[in-house]
Amino acid sequence: MDSISQLESLKKIAAELSIDIITGSLFDPEIIVKSGHCKVKGKNTIIIDSLLSSQEQSEVIIQALKKFNLESVYLPPWIRERLEPDNSI
Repeated sequence: MDSISQLESLKKIAAELSIDIITGSLFDPEIIVKSGHCKVKGKNTIIIDSLLSSQEQSEVIIQALKKFNLESVYLPPWIRERLEPDNSI
């Protein structure tokens, strides 16, 4: 599976968990802003820097998903494997 398809699969899983994903440029010369999970108006949100590669964006989502109970959604084997402790790119 290519990195764009993987990213789309991860976005679908996030949507099933009611996690919003916002993608945009996080560049700011005055402060350092990083991609990741946060709450916006009480709603779980993953903010992703659009300047990241699709593989890096996928990693941001995977790291965020590790914080959630994923028992209610189907996870393809490749995602389940990546969610295991000490698995990263």
